[in-house]
Amino acid sequence: MRAEGGAPGPIEPAARALGTSVSVGDLYFNTPARRKFLRTEATEFGHCEEVFRRAALARPDLVWTLRHNGRVSVVLKPQTFAERAAALLGKDFAAGAMAVDAQAGGLRLHGLAGGPQSARSRADTQYFYVNGRFVRDRLLAHAAREAYAELLHGERQPSYVLFLELDPRAVDVNVHPAKTEVRFRDARSVHQFVLHALRRALSPRAAAAPVSYAAFPPAQARPGPVGQHRRLAPGEGDVLLPAEAAARKAHVPVSVAREILCKIDRNEYTRRQMAIGLKVTRKAFGEGRRYPVAQKFSV
Repeated sequence: MRAEGGAPGPIEPAARALGTSVSVGDLYFNTPARRKFLRTEATEFGHCEEVFRRAALARPDLVWTLRHNGRVSVVLKPQTFAERAAALLGKDFAAGAMAVDAQAGGLRLHGLAGGPQSARSRADTQYFYVNGRFVRDRLLAHAAREAYAELLHGERQPSYVLFLELDPRAVDVNVHPAKTEVRFRDARSVHQFVLHALRRALSPRAAAAPVSYAAFPPAQARPGPVGQHRRLAPGEGDVLLPAEAAARKAHVPVSVAREILCKIDRNEYTRRQMAIGLKVTRKAFGEGRRYPVAQKFSV
């Protein structure tokens, strides 16, 4: 069957192997009003490639072929989900990703969550699917961001491919014409489920992730609570997050270590000397004035 311009044609027999093939081509050929809003050919092809990537990640059991100007750009054969993620998002992402599979109260979350080494400056490798449909939902994005809060600092964005399955009656997909936004009946429960499921999956990665955000100089041992370690909250077990590992290494409170890591990751100053218990100064505006950058920490 062939359809052109929204008008389907008659169904005719065709010789082919077992299965179904769907081919889409000549986009916008009969919509001249759309042409004046088109950008360069490379930009528009990038948008088409992104749509292709979203669909291919959702169905790794199908064959996908992307052609551009008569040339085959991508060919994907049926493969496992991990292999499909590696083919579309890179082997580095697949090698450092943690498998997620949690289920509770009629909700199921499964997929791959990238480790800290897979973080990017842009949120262009975040794929969330609800009942097999790709969505860009603020609630789900916020839950994922909160789950990575102890792993990523500053403006670094996590990478993940996650699938949320729930009762179709518990979600409204007719919120946006593009069908990329959804509304949950019990948004709070969904948010908490996604948040805690991701945290449990990422906690082993947090313990193994190298603390490479900053190199702390040896701190002077001082008596009192500064040299003591924070007692882990119930449920955290023996897992150390990057800020906690840095705090133990430098013998400083966890809050101080987390603040330092965030400042370094934001690159607030091109050169910074971190010294616990000392005052760091620097020239400002070339006028010979000096101002303190970090004051002495005290507990």
